[in-house]
Amino acid sequence: MKRFLILLFLLLGLFSFSQTKSFKVALNKAYDFEVDENFVKAKNIFKSMKDGNEINVSEKKFINNYIIFYDYLLSDRSDVKSIDNVIKNLLSIEKRKYYETELLINVITSKYHFLASNIGWKEALITAEVGYSLKDFKQAKQETQTDYLYDLGYLYDKVGNSFEGIKFYKKSLNLYIKKYGEVNNEVALNYNNLAYAYTNVYNQKNTIAYYEKAAKIWETLNKNSNDNKDYLVRVYHNLIFQYINYGDLEKAQLKLIKLNNYIKKKYQTDVSKSENTYFLSFSDYSLSNIRMSLALNKQKEALQFLKVFEENQFLPYKKTIHSKYLIQCYEEVADFLIEKKEYETAFNLIKKGLSLADKYDQKQYLVTLNSKIATIYKFQNKNDLAVKFYTVAQNNNNNTYFNSTKYTLEFLKSEIFFETNQTNKAVSIIKNNIEQLLFDYGQKKKTIDKLKFSDVRELVSTEFINLFYKSGKIYFQNYKKFKNKNDLQIADNLYNISNKLFREYYLKGEYNEELSKYHSEIIEGLLEISLEKKLTFQDKINLINEIEKSASQHLAQEFFKKITTNNNESNVNLEKIKELKNELNFYKNQSNSSGEKLNKNKIIEIENSIASLTKKTSRTYQDIDKNSLDNFDIVNVQKVVDKDELVIKYYTLKNYVFAIYISSNHIDIQKIATTHHLKKEVMLFLQQTKKVSQESFPVSKNLSVSLTKDLNAKKVTIIADGFLNYLPFEMLYDAANQKYLVQKSRVSYNYTLPFYLFNKQNNITVNNDKLIAFAPNYDIKTIATVRSGLSDLEHARKEADLISKLFNGTSYINEKASKANFFKTINQFGFYHFAMHSLVDENNINESCLVFSNNEKLYFSELYGLNFSSKMVVLSACDTGNGNLKSGEGIMSLSRALTYSGVQSSVFSLWQVPDKETSEIMISFYENLKDGQSKDEALANAKRDFIENNPMKNHPFYWAGFVVNGDVSPILEGTNWWLYIGIGLAMALLIFLFRKKLF
Repeated sequence: MKRFLILLFLLLGLFSFSQTKSFKVALNKAYDFEVDENFVKAKNIFKSMKDGNEINVSEKKFINNYIIFYDYLLSDRSDVKSIDNVIKNLLSIEKRKYYETELLINVITSKYHFLASNIGWKEALITAEVGYSLKDFKQAKQETQTDYLYDLGYLYDKVGNSFEGIKFYKKSLNLYIKKYGEVNNEVALNYNNLAYAYTNVYNQKNTIAYYEKAAKIWETLNKNSNDNKDYLVRVYHNLIFQYINYGDLEKAQLKLIKLNNYIKKKYQTDVSKSENTYFLSFSDYSLSNIRMSLALNKQKEALQFLKVFEENQFLPYKKTIHSKYLIQCYEEVADFLIEKKEYETAFNLIKKGLSLADKYDQKQYLVTLNSKIATIYKFQNKNDLAVKFYTVAQNNNNNTYFNSTKYTLEFLKSEIFFETNQTNKAVSIIKNNIEQLLFDYGQKKKTIDKLKFSDVRELVSTEFINLFYKSGKIYFQNYKKFKNKNDLQIADNLYNISNKLFREYYLKGEYNEELSKYHSEIIEGLLEISLEKKLTFQDKINLINEIEKSASQHLAQEFFKKITTNNNESNVNLEKIKELKNELNFYKNQSNSSGEKLNKNKIIEIENSIASLTKKTSRTYQDIDKNSLDNFDIVNVQKVVDKDELVIKYYTLKNYVFAIYISSNHIDIQKIATTHHLKKEVMLFLQQTKKVSQESFPVSKNLSVSLTKDLNAKKVTIIADGFLNYLPFEMLYDAANQKYLVQKSRVSYNYTLPFYLFNKQNNITVNNDKLIAFAPNYDIKTIATVRSGLSDLEHARKEADLISKLFNGTSYINEKASKANFFKTINQFGFYHFAMHSLVDENNINESCLVFSNNEKLYFSELYGLNFSSKMVVLSACDTGNGNLKSGEGIMSLSRALTYSGVQSSVFSLWQVPDKETSEIMISFYENLKDGQSKDEALANAKRDFIENNPMKNHPFYWAGFVVNGDVSPILEGTNWWLYIGIGLAMALLIFLFRKKLF
């Protein structure tokens, strides 16, 4: 009987709390009307059921709550108390059904929307957190959860906790993509907001990545229609700012073109300019063009955009947002003028900005504008006034959330105190500043000497890169003054943290002035500190690895890409791998603070696809993939250095030139000269050398002492930097032995240490080991003495003919040495010899070229874009190693373009080489290669023979201009005569013994 009663109770309970069919139908209809925001019809459906007998008691109670909610939605939504009882009723239910959870989440959403609009962001967030903390939150519809998570991200971002905001944006993004796919407006908005949130936490790398994602989606969605809300304008504007700040002006200009085209197309008439979207879009347009003009040093153009913006009749400054853009324009132009030392004009713009900021209560600009005034006073050596206005800026910085301004302003004050010999005060300010940053950022009470990179690893922005290395600089200068070892340790740590942040910040593309500036100052600090410390061998390893991993990877990436696309493998596969790796990196970056990965299945899917495609590529590509530049280790370099070899890596930095000497069993770091003095000597030496002046000898002795002190290695590999790229080191003169470096050492060059390592570890094969030579004729029949201009090169033609015959190769002489014939032969030969003229334009490297027959020009940009993975190219022409010196990258030259195209080694010239003498050296070089000598040995011996055979032409002008860069391994196996002699003797002995046995 007891069992029966229990069962009856359970059945009654199931009946009274289960969902009736008519209620389910009504609920689904109401949901459909809700999608279209037709709350009247939704409410009528429930009203018609309320008094009927088709639904149970709990459903009637639920409907009453829902009707109250609909009444709120149909009102002006000003009386939020009307839905408080609904929230209270639904929260009181212990085990909510899915539709009760759905209603509860929606009602809470309406409440925090009201609070956000009428009370404040913090109050809204407190209410929103209630809904997310519900145990049955995931019982709500997926789209409801998604929107709620997105709102939480937005609210956290608004209250200044962008780290939590990012976490919720990513959670909602995952659900959005799952429901709608990638190409959807909601997904794009989520990417856009994520980008903005990353701006707030100073992670520029992710900021750019997410803005680019959003832009790509909106471009797809609006390909054949208008973007009514001008989302594209916003995202282009943001990307332009980010790329300019990063220093990538080329990408910024591409985005600006898109932005300008959009504005011109949409807002052509006065009617279109009356649309609500026009003000913000025109503001973005004006500010972006001003920024770009200033970045390109076009001051007049920027001022013209500013004038038009100020005078635009459609832009009445009646609201706070209206004044914001004009103040920003004043700031941008003022910054530019301050750099130009046009302080008075800058002051006038700052005053205009302050006037607007006061009038429209734009307090954040009172911070930035007053700090600019302080900067002007600092540059004018009015330090008391500078400190005063930095303090005014700080007092106006009322942001309660984490921001870089607070710490930057404090540091700038410390810098002034340090420069005015108030050392202790300056260091104390920095110490407190960094410790306060740690507390504000991670809520950690930590002293500066305990700071770790992991504490600040997300602060990937120029603001914090600057803050850490400049703080380290003051600590280091303080150490040099008082010799406190703790200061040295703190300085070292701050520089290392800055270097690691820089590595995260660097997007692996081509270096620009900004990147080079940060990198150079950080590396100089690390090397300076290393000389003060007693570094162990492992310390040196760690230091060099840290430095090299932060260097430009652009050249290496282009080279590796090219050498793997001509080995009978599909270019399509390589492009797919590249895209997939970018996508993989993107999804892997979508981790929350605990390290948990979102989109795990997506990541696994991408990794499997990459692995599958990689198996289809060449062994070469797979080897490169395993040994990426990010995994560079100097230990591996030491393993491949020959016993009689010395590798010298130079760093030409802001103040000093450093050298790292690497042998198979030793590493040494030295500061060798001041940059200014050494550059002056090198340029004077080169100037004298090119004039065949005997005055170059004493200067050469001085340079030898600086650059190759106590150098006795038989083989030297030079990895130059900056202006040292112009110098052929083999012409340096050893006064003690009265010999040039080439007379006692084989000298070769490499662009980077990773390149050197790659060339040593990888013997890349090409499909054809044959040689081809090109030697055009030219219209001007005057016989040339040097390979410059476009006059006839008699000896060059003889050179090409003899070399091709020496290797049973092919030669294109005179008219046949055409640009068209070169393109026909690409990758059909392993070795290419160009005996011809070249033209070098140092102002515009893309105009530099090789000149084929009929004066046809092969330009730098064409070479750069080729897939030309030959084993060796010899540029027997003038100045092929010269060009524009680009900070952080090296000399943009024709020879460098060959490396970009995939050429494994090149021989090139560093000045206008003489025609006859060049021909003699080149023929000797190839004869040595024919004998099986390595490329560096073959060129060194050719130069030695020339010096010995031409005592009247032993001046470096005649023989030192050509250098070999890259892989120096032999192109042919030499004849091993000792092996043949041994075999011959063995055979003779066998014959003798056999004959003896017979008799």
